[in-house]
Amino acid sequence: METTELKTKHQVSIDLLNDAVGKEIAASLQYMYFHTHFEDARYRYLSRIMREISIAEMRHIEEFSDRILFLEGDVDMNAAFRTRQITDVKEMLAFAVQLEQSTIDSYNEASRVASEHNDAVTHKMFQDIIAEEESHLDTFRTELQNLTDYGEEYLALQSVAASKQTAGALHHSHGEE
Repeated sequence: METTELKTKHQVSIDLLNDAVGKEIAASLQYMYFHTHFEDARYRYLSRIMREISIAEMRHIEEFSDRILFLEGDVDMNAAFRTRQITDVKEMLAFAVQLEQSTIDSYNEASRVASEHNDAVTHKMFQDIIAEEESHLDTFRTELQNLTDYGEEYLALQSVAASKQTAGALHHSHGEE
């Protein structure tokens, strides 16, 4: 009997958290997709950013999942949307900005609802993760602005830097000094 009452009491939070899990899975996959394309184009800096943020989103999945299990719910490990196959750098960054802003808006609402349902821990969890998502948003906005301000030269510089680094690594691995 107690378990049923507990599930009913926490179902709103479980649903909010599962919605967040789906968003985080989708974002993580989207950013990993962008990472692989940036890596292939030798845009090392953008590639690293996307990889690191993808991994951060995976940590969010784990945090939300742990909370769901604590509340005696079950985790729904399904992406909220399919990965978009965007390959234009400006479109990739613009979509990342849109995705982060949408997530922040959603988590602000989830935080409010959790608070209304007297779930202070879930409320705080959403608040803490919003701060991280805002950092991601700031990074994506900055990179989009750099691309707007400097255009293809911005990407070319990243590609040249990656080529120099690769050449240097090959040079040293062959024992050449």
